[in-house]
Amino acid sequence: MNAVLSEKDPIFLIMDASPIVMLSAIERLDWLMEPCGTIWMSDMVMEEVTRDPETDADPRIRWLAYTRSWIETNKFRIRRVETKTFETYKLALEAWRAHGANPATKPDAHDLGEASIIQTLKSFRGKMQPRQTIVVLMDDADGRDALRGMRRINLDVFGTRVFIEALYTKFGISDAEHAWQAILNVIPTAGNKDEDDPVFVRRAI
Repeated sequence: MNAVLSEKDPIFLIMDASPIVMLSAIERLDWLMEPCGTIWMSDMVMEEVTRDPETDADPRIRWLAYTRSWIETNKFRIRRVETKTFETYKLALEAWRAHGANPATKPDAHDLGEASIIQTLKSFRGKMQPRQTIVVLMDDADGRDALRGMRRINLDVFGTRVFIEALYTKFGISDAEHAWQAILNVIPTAGNKDEDDPVFVRRAI
């Protein structure tokens, strides 16, 4: 579906793939619903978190069934946003398959999740009420730098770790107190994203 905003809901939550992957690892995707009840997910991000892993070394194999099941169960609470980013990627994949699907020439999906989020946020411009805020969960440093440059939109941007801490301190979810360590126990490399995990607020200018 295309992005359609309702003035009844003051906060909208949209996320990159990494928060979904990390919360899937501890089977706590329901926490994404805590701030506002309805979340937005771009079609590219949904593709990233539900597609089959390319190698057996991908840790997502262990919780992929959970991720897919959760998205299907909550499909009426997840607003899927269609983007040109995903449409272009799909066309590239189709062309790649039509020409023999050589693994060496497979279209690169790197950073496309972040690109689809930025495209989605740009589509929100002019549709937001003055007090409406979009909460963005994004761990990629380059993606967050790009969000800093956005204008005419209210953004609160969190990394996954800070979001989890807020669930414990602001929303009273006791299980969230030690959730970040639980994630690191399953995905040790998640700590690499934690080196630069600021919260920043971008108010419409």
